[in-house]
Amino acid sequence: MNDSSRWITTHQAADLLGVKAETVYAYVSRGVLQRHRGEDRRSSRFDRVEVERLAQRNRRGGRAGALEVVIDTELTLLDPEGGLYYRGNDATELARTRRFEEVAELLWAPGSDDAVRRGGRRTASSEPWPTRPAAVDVGRRAQDALPASARVVDRMRVVVAAVAATDPMRDDRRPAAVAATARALIAETIECLPELSPVRGLSIAERLWSRLADRPPRRGEIRALDAALILMADHELAASTFAARVAASVWADPYLVVLTGLAAGSGALHGASASAVEALLREVRRPDDVPRLVGERLRRGEVLPGFGHAVYTRRDPRADVLLELTRAAGRQGKVDAIAEELLTVVGRHAGPAPNIDFALAFLAVKFGLTSGASEVIFLLGRMAGLIAHALEEYPHRLRYRPRALYTGPPPR
Repeated sequence: MNDSSRWITTHQAADLLGVKAETVYAYVSRGVLQRHRGEDRRSSRFDRVEVERLAQRNRRGGRAGALEVVIDTELTLLDPEGGLYYRGNDATELARTRRFEEVAELLWAPGSDDAVRRGGRRTASSEPWPTRPAAVDVGRRAQDALPASARVVDRMRVVVAAVAATDPMRDDRRPAAVAATARALIAETIECLPELSPVRGLSIAERLWSRLADRPPRRGEIRALDAALILMADHELAASTFAARVAASVWADPYLVVLTGLAAGSGALHGASASAVEALLREVRRPDDVPRLVGERLRRGEVLPGFGHAVYTRRDPRADVLLELTRAAGRQGKVDAIAEELLTVVGRHAGPAPNIDFALAFLAVKFGLTSGASEVIFLLGRMAGLIAHALEEYPHRLRYRPRALYTGPPPR
């Protein structure tokens, strides 16, 4: 690069960074960017290479114009072309062949996958995850204080907060202790929820079924529910995950880390978006109504929930495998035809592909689960990933110190 093309003005630097000129000078005052004197010794100029490097690091103007934060992790690889891997293992294959407990252990401890494969030796994932009677008692009594109309997802957050108070060792951050806390917390969260049908089995998916369905499961339904939990376990650095990592960085205990993630994950633009798809599927009375209902939403300028994705450029791989397992489970009914018609109508003319929200909602409605079940499945599965990120974050200790760039009026 010759000398004339190396130097750029303040406004050119601002354009490259996607910020105001005032923000460029704020970068200078913080030592993030170096300002050089112009040839006239009065004006400012900046090194183009340094500015472009900063722009790349900041990643401004990324997905939906958002500011992206990049953190090294050994947990999850998200390929925008349509791949998802947990510690190098294809998450869709894990969803087909493993139990949620096994995948959670894989996320929490790198060597756990080898232990599971060796067989013959009982591991934490092969034993039913335990609950503490005192914690369950407190969690259930906390539930009794809630109105009968309280949503299941609201009850989940109350349980996590309540059972935390029963654990005097919750500040033990050794990996083995955190993993033990996580097993008990996930099992207790389910155990404290109102029971709708008798529990048949001891796996997390079987226990959760009894809280979401008022009947025994049919062929393939537990397998599909287990797969849904696995596919929701982690998704790189989603908003809820980053929130949880920030909490872990200040050494919040595992319960508080999970509560932080649950709070962010319950946002309408995050985990709760599956509930909007549920409402849509329940609104449609018959397949012939689909074109009209979709057309009305488009005419009102509404975003159709359950389709497209901010990261995947083609298809959401989680949706494809979960839709396949859900279609094959239970009985074929009206909702199957409605879902297929939705996929056809929205997908015409190279329209957006279904995402995991659509698949979760289809599972919830087809299986006749309680209202809002898709959000519950999302967040309960994600609890495994939140703990995994906490385990990865704890050793760093207070790693994040975000700074605001003040662009308001100058002090008077």
